[in-house]
Amino acid sequence: MSGYATPGNRNAASAFGAEGYQELRDAILAAVFGRQPIGGSRLFTVEGTGWQDAFDAIPFSIPDAASAGGTYTVDAWLKSADGVTTIQPRIQNITDNTTAVTGTAEDATSFTLQTLAFTPVVGKEYRLQFLKSDDDAPCWGLGILQRSDS
Repeated sequence: MSGYATPGNRNAASAFGAEGYQELRDAILAAVFGRQPIGGSRLFTVEGTGWQDAFDAIPFSIPDAASAGGTYTVDAWLKSADGVTTIQPRIQNITDNTTAVTGTAEDATSFTLQTLAFTPVVGKEYRLQFLKSDDDAPCWGLGILQRSDS
């Protein structure tokens, strides 16, 4: 006798019906949106002034209405080399050129965590960006995206 259970009355219609689809979709979203990198830099040196994409930016978007409406967070770890130069994170809606959420400027010489929470819009592309106070010293910024209401 094998250790596998028999499928009983389960057939293709029930396996792939609405409940089966929702269960599978939730499992996929939990795997994908549980925690994923959205970019960051080992050494983020801004050329000039203004907001800059992370060195290895990984843009993200919410693919469909069923995935939208939740609260997403980005854990951003920030560090300054000299304790004077500041680095500030934000999540930018690249599609509409609007800011979803902005963190505070940080000048600590050890990594500190800021959590940026926002609700993305379906079909819009978002990126993690940083702003340095000057070009004199390097700063580091790393980010992890997660859906916090799942």
